[in-house]
Amino acid sequence: MSARDAMAAMLDELMGPKRNVELGKDTKVSFDDPNICTYYLVGFCPHDMFTNTKADLGACQLVHDDNLRRMYPESPEYGQLGFERRLLRFLVHLDEDNMRRIRKNKDKLSGMDDGGKRKLEDEKRQILRDISTMDEELKTLMAGAEQAGSEGDISKCQELVAKSELIEAEKHSLEERLEKLNESPTQTAPGIEEMSMKPMEVCEVCGSMLIINDAQQRIEEHLTGKMHTGFQKIRTMIQHLKDKIKEFGDAEEQRREERRKARAEESTDKDSKDRRHRSRSPHRSSRDERSRDSRRDRDRDYRRGNDRDHRRDHRHRDRRY
Repeated sequence: MSARDAMAAMLDELMGPKRNVELGKDTKVSFDDPNICTYYLVGFCPHDMFTNTKADLGACQLVHDDNLRRMYPESPEYGQLGFERRLLRFLVHLDEDNMRRIRKNKDKLSGMDDGGKRKLEDEKRQILRDISTMDEELKTLMAGAEQAGSEGDISKCQELVAKSELIEAEKHSLEERLEKLNESPTQTAPGIEEMSMKPMEVCEVCGSMLIINDAQQRIEEHLTGKMHTGFQKIRTMIQHLKDKIKEFGDAEEQRREERRKARAEESTDKDSKDRRHRSRSPHRSSRDERSRDSRRDRDRDYRRGNDRDHRRDHRHRDRRY
């Protein structure tokens, strides 16, 4: 970020992202404004945590608005805009990267027993094997040189002696190396890393390589450093966001259930009103009365018809007799 961009970001934080808007125009900034850092609204911006460390994320290009940050938890939009899930995804990504770094550093120490000195012992054994091989070569060369000299082959004798001198010099170098490796552990041999000379461990929080039983001052510096406190804060925030998102989900489910009950009650009330309306309708009563009168008339006509048929049959039988 250039000096100009840094100054602009500072002014945005102090005066707001709409500091250059003309007078009379709307200067209100919404929570989901694309220039606003939503990470900062929810809790903190990870870009601010690891400045000048191995985990430096670079400067945040968005505005960290303190006023919006104070207003957000009191807003009706709190938990409804997806900001918490967005920050959770980013923090989980950072934590997973950190866990990979922890595993990688542990792999560096794996296989080193006895306080991390296995590498040193392996090198010593290899030097001893090389010295033993050189001793055998020197014996062979010296025997060949003596035989060539006795046979009068001066050139071959000189060639074998020259080879033996080179091997002798290389052997001497290895012996010096072995002597230094056998020195006191407080005297670090050239070319040997600190982690191979002192017992080391990996910090389970930030993945840093630590010396076991190191000076108390260095331990405190590590525990209060940006890397350690930063990743510790990330893990705490991840759990907090998971709980908060679950709380938002439970509240939303409760609101949906209340809306379903309200709709069901509204539907029940409407059905009851419709039934009462139909029972009180004058048109329905008139129709019912007319229907009952019509049935009575049909029954009366039916009985009268039966009586006439009966009398007619009776007269017919009388005439026949």
